[in-house]
Amino acid sequence: MSDTLILNADGNPLSVVPLSVISWQTAMRLTYQEKVRAVHYYDDWTVRSPGREWEVPSIVMCTEFVKWNRVVKYNRTNILLRDMFTCQFCGDKPPVGQLTLDHVLPRIHGGKTNWTNIVTACKTCNHNKGSNKKIVPKKLPQKPNYYELCAKRMKFPITVRDKNWLTFLAWPEDKVEFKPPRKGS
Repeated sequence: MSDTLILNADGNPLSVVPLSVISWQTAMRLTYQEKVRAVHYYDDWTVRSPGREWEVPSIVMCTEFVKWNRVVKYNRTNILLRDMFTCQFCGDKPPVGQLTLDHVLPRIHGGKTNWTNIVTACKTCNHNKGSNKKIVPKKLPQKPNYYELCAKRMKFPITVRDKNWLTFLAWPEDKVEFKPPRKGS
């Protein structure tokens, strides 16, 4: 469970895609090691040992600036996000569980599994296309950059563990869901 937002030394999240969050245990360990400092604690969450009690950090900030690699990882989630969770053949937006990844040039014809040959497809379009290389998506795929994915990600809801996170996230208010952490996990 990721309950603590981690910020770079400049006050910005280390990453938005995916959001830079860590477990509360990791946050406490990094705080003890003085690699991060707590910016905000949960109001009603402490952990105890026989002789001590600690507040659980909700937000921590790195004590030194971390040069963060902004290379976009190739994975299913980022492909779906790049394509805005929309079938690139028919334009439908079925539930995420009904979306598949399709090779523009089918593997049987030498197609590779990479950013420029994979698109989001609904199950029906993927099945109907099969290994037909003449059926192509409405828009040919490209490798997105980190900032393109961030802009697209901000169009979808985000779940935050503490409302204080919103101070550091430039997320549209209507796209924020609040889900407090399960304490003690």
